[in-house]
Amino acid sequence: MRVPRRMARALPRSEVDSRAARRHVPLEGPHQVLQTSIDFSGLALPKDVETALADAFWNHVGARSARSVAFQWHFLRVFARFVAETRVARSLTDLNRGLLVRYVEWLGQQRTAAGVPWSKGSRSAAYGTLRTLLQWLERCRPGLLAPIDYPYSPFPHRQRDARRRPRLSPQALRAILRACEKDILESRALRLTAAAERTDARASNARPLTSRGALLEYIDAHCNGIIPSPNVLMSRGFWTLQRPIARHGGIRRVAPCLYPTSDAILPYYIAILIHTAGNPESILGLRTDCLRPIPLLDDREMLVWEKPRASGLQRRAFRRDASLDPPALVRELLEWSSRLRREAPSALRKRLFLYKGSAEIRTLGTGLVYLRQRFLKRHQLPDIALASIRPSVLTMFYRASGDLRQVKAIANHARLSTTVAYVESPEVEAQNRIRVATLQNAFLGHLRDPSAEPPGRVATRTAPADASFASDAIAPPGEAVSMFGFSCKDPLAGVAPGTHAGELCTHFLACFSCPNAILTHDARTLARLLQARDHLHAASAELHPARWTAIYAPQLRILEEDILTRFSAQEIGEAQRLQVTLAPLPPLR
Repeated sequence: MRVPRRMARALPRSEVDSRAARRHVPLEGPHQVLQTSIDFSGLALPKDVETALADAFWNHVGARSARSVAFQWHFLRVFARFVAETRVARSLTDLNRGLLVRYVEWLGQQRTAAGVPWSKGSRSAAYGTLRTLLQWLERCRPGLLAPIDYPYSPFPHRQRDARRRPRLSPQALRAILRACEKDILESRALRLTAAAERTDARASNARPLTSRGALLEYIDAHCNGIIPSPNVLMSRGFWTLQRPIARHGGIRRVAPCLYPTSDAILPYYIAILIHTAGNPESILGLRTDCLRPIPLLDDREMLVWEKPRASGLQRRAFRRDASLDPPALVRELLEWSSRLRREAPSALRKRLFLYKGSAEIRTLGTGLVYLRQRFLKRHQLPDIALASIRPSVLTMFYRASGDLRQVKAIANHARLSTTVAYVESPEVEAQNRIRVATLQNAFLGHLRDPSAEPPGRVATRTAPADASFASDAIAPPGEAVSMFGFSCKDPLAGVAPGTHAGELCTHFLACFSCPNAILTHDARTLARLLQARDHLHAASAELHPARWTAIYAPQLRILEEDILTRFSAQEIGEAQRLQVTLAPLPPLR
């Protein structure tokens, strides 16, 4: 008779516990997380409170990312400071509702170094850290604490009352993206030049001191393709490299020919951040396997990244062959950093934004202040926060499309309410009011029938339930000409999304927002665009302000902010000379 094998019933221990057991370090003892030393014995809490909170912290918070652990530890130290100042917790029995109420009041009295009260979000985070640990103790260590009646919502509407980050204008976003593309093109040109110089050096068998190509060949052959730090150059016999490296501009100029540096890789990160409209920290975590093919769409590729807060994957599709789109940038970074990946620590080899620092191989982190400032100063751009890029890009998408669901798909949001919080701004609210007023006027115009009543009275008629607002429209013979001078073959063909054949196109008289509009890069088309811009500016002084704002102002904004900015100054100058030969546009009403 065969005896069945017994099932192993020992539960796996967490990574933090196993590390502590191997090193024989108690939970209250010091632990190093990133640059933070976490030591519960230094909090000056009562011994039983210290032991209980350490147990809850490492078993509940310890499994999170290192940055999240350090973040929670910061707020736990705030509670320790509260206990030291008020002396209200002498043992575990003092952790009750009264202590939590006093903690909430104490948090409301805290000030920053500048004398400003703490924000509601900071106070809520500090209180929430303590409450989470106490709830874990109640759930997983029954009997250790008496039941606690937690204060109900001590910080209401903390998200609504939070100070929103300023939105960047479309012009500012385009200026940042153009600066990134300029640096990327210069990096490519530098590597191409260096590759040609290396080919010439191999053909001539030149010495390292004679040319940059020979120097790069020597570094590849004797230093594994990575320039050692100055101290290593002196200690390991590579001191002969110092003079040729200095002759060619120093390590900052020679290193980008071989692998990325911090300043060289930052434009790639910002460009991908703008294209994806992603969260700055999530895009920093991009991995080497972030590109995925799309079945049946060979010309497009999916960029995939993790967002820890959402506990899921984020994704966006881009053109595969566009030289400045994220797929091309990712492949370029993988090839460029191949030398570093051979020597990088195993924990960093799968990270995309890998670069060589002054002494070691690193990845881009959240501390990008100095890199960002150097980048902005180099291109003479105003100071911006990287966290403002995502809401600014999403607001641009919404202002251009007016479709929240489309913006929700771009942002990878699970709920539409989250998208609304991102795109809310005074400009968007004003645009929404204009849209609502336009729809209301169109509805009232459909109901009014002046011929059925005497002058001075307005009669209304009720449309049948299955009637369409545009069902009475009759197509005039020939092509229809819009206010911009462009012809429309058939405005009743039902081409626009949401319309049917026989209905007037919802984009009629608004050619620039038409989903089928095609603008060519020829001088005559650009001349007609410039004529339309001048015509709209002239009409703004003659039309009623409400009508101008509701109908024509959005078209002028699309024309000036999105379309004309795509043409160069030389093309605009050539088109202006042709503009005087065009027939005048009909007056706007």
